[in-house]
Amino acid sequence: MKRFFFGLVAVAALTGTLAAQTDVKPKHLYGHDLKVRPVGEQNFKAETPKVGIEVFHDTVGNALLAVSDSGNIAAVPFTAVGDKKAADWAFAHELRVRKSTEEAFTKDTKKYAIEAYKDLGSGNLLYVTDQKTIAFGPLPKDLKTEAEPAFHHGLTLKVRGLSEDDFSKAKKFGVDVSKDGNTGGLIYVTEAGSIATAAAPAAPPGESVKAPKALHGMKLQARKADEGDFTAQTRAYAVEAYSDPNSGAVVYFCETGAIATAPQPAQVTKGPPRWHHSFLLKARKPGEKDFEKAAKFGVEAFVDQNTGHTVYISETGSIAVVPGK
Repeated sequence: MKRFFFGLVAVAALTGTLAAQTDVKPKHLYGHDLKVRPVGEQNFKAETPKVGIEVFHDTVGNALLAVSDSGNIAAVPFTAVGDKKAADWAFAHELRVRKSTEEAFTKDTKKYAIEAYKDLGSGNLLYVTDQKTIAFGPLPKDLKTEAEPAFHHGLTLKVRGLSEDDFSKAKKFGVDVSKDGNTGGLIYVTEAGSIATAAAPAAPPGESVKAPKALHGMKLQARKADEGDFTAQTRAYAVEAYSDPNSGAVVYFCETGAIATAPQPAQVTKGPPRWHHSFLLKARKPGEKDFEKAAKFGVEAFVDQNTGHTVYISETGSIAVVPGK
């Protein structure tokens, strides 16, 4: 299977475009300080940990992006933003995720705490984990708040090293998928604590879960916030694209254990990822009023020419995907 490369050769041709695109700053819309209870904690307390989250409009990609104070990102297509910018708590889950070496769930299987908030500005649900990872999801009109999640299916996803063409030595990650009883959608959680959402199929996968189909791999460079041009030292991340036949989603998976999903494209083509634009995102820690001490994260946007989707990758190795039109 071919791995598509984006690197120094492509950068040389982008020099003129690079400066123009990076001058377009995303528009900051609002921010949240959201509480996330640790696993086992029943009630919110004064000392319950908080996660700082900022929401931006990427005007070049016409996407709504969120970034946590750890540099984790989430994205959805941009729509009109409402007058209310608050986040209202909706419900919570504790989801277990097996490692790639675990066949069955046991009492020792890792659990992640997840809080779901209504992001009133965007009209989406905003999922936040105890690992400071985040994901947007649809906010249904008939949202429930007390339904339990149900296990849907599990996957083992492999990510090849940057110099590897086959999967013989690829790193393996466990991914477990649950159906959210409150929304009817799916929640993907990786053994690294990354999270993504997807629409649920009409019928459950049944007893025989189908293996994911590897589509293509990408090698994406992501500059740090203080890094000017792409160089040989710019960090590169391996990202694989899979088709999950159990949900119908395209699953993007990074070597960091970060995950993102998108719908299957209407037409599949072939081609290397095309760098589109870049920008910096700032994220305040909980309680910070201004951005003077806010953390800065470099973010690159690539067009996956195989699917038409836009893939965002931050300098932390977090990924987010916005479907192509």
